[in-house]
Amino acid sequence: MPFEKPVIVIDNGSYNIKAGFSCDNHPVSIFRNVVGRPSYLNEGYGREYYDVNIGDDGIYNTEDLYLNRPVINGQIANWDNMERVWHHIFYLELKAAPEDRAVLLACSPTSPISEKIKCCEVFFETLNSPALCLRPQCVLALYGSGVTTGVCVDVGHDNTNINPIYEGGVINYAHMQTHIGGKQISNFIEKHLQERNLNLGTQVTDIVEEIKRDCLYRSFNSCMHQDDVCEDYLLPDGTKINVGEETLLSGEFFFQPELINTEQRNYLPLHEAITTSVLKCDPDLTSELYDAVALCGGSSMVPGFDTRLSAEIKKIIDSPITLLSSPEGYATVWLGGAVFASLPESRNVWISKSSYEDQGEKIIRKKIL
Repeated sequence: MPFEKPVIVIDNGSYNIKAGFSCDNHPVSIFRNVVGRPSYLNEGYGREYYDVNIGDDGIYNTEDLYLNRPVINGQIANWDNMERVWHHIFYLELKAAPEDRAVLLACSPTSPISEKIKCCEVFFETLNSPALCLRPQCVLALYGSGVTTGVCVDVGHDNTNINPIYEGGVINYAHMQTHIGGKQISNFIEKHLQERNLNLGTQVTDIVEEIKRDCLYRSFNSCMHQDDVCEDYLLPDGTKINVGEETLLSGEFFFQPELINTEQRNYLPLHEAITTSVLKCDPDLTSELYDAVALCGGSSMVPGFDTRLSAEIKKIIDSPITLLSSPEGYATVWLGGAVFASLPESRNVWISKSSYEDQGEKIIRKKIL
């Protein structure tokens, strides 16, 4: 299915949404996947005119807005807001008419078929896109890492998903989740800071994100004492604080979740989840899967994360392992989508608007399942 104009690639993330053209080597637009509506409406929408804030515009006006995340744990929870975000991408971010562009949409590997059918309904009936391709984020992450067989470790905002992939196909029964993601790390750091009675002002979210980005610590020696970790952070009021304890414990959260005193008990160490996932697969695939463990997601880019993870896995298995990481791990899925959209073999999985109008759900199930 050849297209006259470059395909639009959208990575529908829970935290950030990435969008751009398949002919580019980087997303044109990256923004928070949130929708803000005036708080005085008390969620009584549609009774009067009001402005809707999308992305960063909503984040920086939290006092006046009720914020909603359309995507939670990889699945679309609010369709009206999700449609608003897609409309915003076309007309304000990319400045491209949806009726002129085929769209490749990266979705969660756990998305049910009902969600994919609804996506087709929105893109074909509301946005009038000429063609749509729905692909799992884990598969595209491997394409973005330059392989088609391996293990995708997606360290996302709500969760960390481990998906073995063989020749571009997801081995669904081996899917694992650790229930630890960027949100859990943020909540832990914020709780620790508040317990210290610090003057954080109204910028708590920004402070926590900066600490995660600039100070989050990884170490080979999991027994290292917190006094040996010296990380200073300057608060907005000019006060310098030491966040060594927060960064050390946050780093260990991925590998030793039992160190964190929490009510939730279903957290899994990342290295154990990966090895368990591979063990669920055919033994003949083990070496191939360990030969390409692709990391993606914002938290996977922390310096030393891949080295520490490799060391922990090697304590469990006897096989050699190759971790594929990137300084642009946040965009690995989007890059894989751009690569996939340009491949001739991808034409078989595109759904055209005319086919959808003729066959409805039948063509969706045929192309996706």
